[in-house]
Amino acid sequence: MSGWTDMPTSDIPGAIVKKALEMGAEDAICTMVENNTKQIRFANNSITASKSWSSREAGVFLTREGKVVATDISDFSTAESALEDLIKMTKVMEKSESYQGIASGEFDYRSVQMDKRIPGLLEELYDHVDAAINSALEAGAKRVAGVLYTSYGEVHLASSGGPVGMYGTSDIEISLRAMTDYEGSGHAVQSATRLDEFTPASVGQDAGNLAAESRAPVVGAEGKFDVLFSPMAFANILESVASSCSAGYVDAGLSFLKDQVGKEVASPIVTLVDDGTQPEAFQAPPFDSEGMPTKRTTTIENGVLKGYLHNTSTAKQFKTESTGNAGLIFPHPWSTYLQPGDQGKEELMGQIDEGYYVTNVWYTRFQNYQTGDFSTIPRDAIFKIEKGEITGAVKDIRVSENMLGMLKRVSAIGNDPKQVHWWEVGTPIFTPHVVVKDVNISKSTQ
Repeated sequence: MSGWTDMPTSDIPGAIVKKALEMGAEDAICTMVENNTKQIRFANNSITASKSWSSREAGVFLTREGKVVATDISDFSTAESALEDLIKMTKVMEKSESYQGIASGEFDYRSVQMDKRIPGLLEELYDHVDAAINSALEAGAKRVAGVLYTSYGEVHLASSGGPVGMYGTSDIEISLRAMTDYEGSGHAVQSATRLDEFTPASVGQDAGNLAAESRAPVVGAEGKFDVLFSPMAFANILESVASSCSAGYVDAGLSFLKDQVGKEVASPIVTLVDDGTQPEAFQAPPFDSEGMPTKRTTTIENGVLKGYLHNTSTAKQFKTESTGNAGLIFPHPWSTYLQPGDQGKEELMGQIDEGYYVTNVWYTRFQNYQTGDFSTIPRDAIFKIEKGEITGAVKDIRVSENMLGMLKRVSAIGNDPKQVHWWEVGTPIFTPHVVVKDVNISKSTQ
């Protein structure tokens, strides 16, 4: 087919699906993503780099004789040959035992209102960065570094099953790390889909306060301690829980929630929801990768696992319905919400006789996906709590735990939910502060 490179973005998904069917595909889906990104990096209290770029990429999924293949196409002069290669691959592949079809029919989708002010931002972005840096310095930081992004674009989908749709996206986010002398550091992030909700000065202030308050840390003690996790820290934990709710991960042996539906997997105060419909969420499309409308799905209710996240194939396999969470291969979460409690941070801290306040973690790694054994390393501001009060900063500790064990030992949930999304938390997570009892703390060897 000629003219792929000159074809309007909105026409490409339908054309690719049509061509794939002509070549012998039985099911075909194409999701076209056109995105424009601006980035401002800063270090040592100054802006160090600014750039922008655009991308246009088609995700292609097709099946032939029950064999499943997928690829991404960004060079559309090679689109037809890429499809031919996919068809050739199906001739040497084994039939997929888990594939049971894609969504079929025509659907009505909710409208998505993107903030049209975000694409036009330029000079204002430098002002946002300056505001964040200055607030961190005023709070006591000596050095500030980080990155600000804006992104906007369109997503178009066509499927041989019938669904066709498109929506626009726009968002802005900042990640800022503040440092001071004597090893003090703090990290804060913010993601927003509306400019009115973006407050970079408060991000700088939060990170700066943490840096100033965590100076001169001492090596923390090992043992079992009650831990107050900040939203940024607990979001990292909850992302692993959200992924483990995917029926695809369960089927692949990568989930500690296998065979747990209807069973208690968390404290009775824990209710977890996947929601692809909330406009403030960083990732809330009106349809999934099969064209199925997204929805709100409760995965854990009052501590009991209610079910998994599904696409069409996994839903048939588990004898249920799709939850509108299809990716091109596995179902996945959109954004995860931990139901808030009614206590503020200070009230939560007051419940801890001896323990830690962890504000950030990274390098969350599983030793065993099926049992849920994992470890993660607290970083930046870590505080010792004694009799409900912070008594100093600590360093060099590691959380060595089991996911199910931790979830069952959640003893209190705060009233201050925050959306967390950054390079350590790829799924947007909405969580308040959380207290977990008897967390196993070991020494970090980082």
